[in-house]
Amino acid sequence: MSLGLVAVQGFTRSTVVVVGVNPQGVVVETGVPSAKVKAGGQGVCKDGFGLSVSAVTDPGAGATIPDPGPFSAQFSATATKVKADGTLVLRQDDQTGIISATPKIPGSPPTPFPVQFRYKIAVAGQTKVKAQ
Repeated sequence: MSLGLVAVQGFTRSTVVVVGVNPQGVVVETGVPSAKVKAGGQGVCKDGFGLSVSAVTDPGAGATIPDPGPFSAQFSATATKVKADGTLVLRQDDQTGIISATPKIPGSPPTPFPVQFRYKIAVAGQTKVKAQ
């Protein structure tokens, strides 16, 4: 397995669309980075780091009536050897499981528009520490 940058508090995420045009929602991080293990001065994020997603829409498809959710998603670590606090670390490009939501396209009646997406760690938040 190749080395990948370790994700830290403040990493940047991107949306990976499975079904839909450009689903988006309000995201709150529910995961807690390590208080002890740091990289680039920030706490390292670990397997199972969670997100709560609500108010999902897909404006690109015209689905502007939100699905309120909330939906939970956790990042899954692809690291196989490096741990923080006894748990595998997250790395750049690790992803959450799929989130399924059904915003609606306005009309009478509104038309359901099912979407599926996941989040990916696009930028690790530091550039020096790597893990296998």
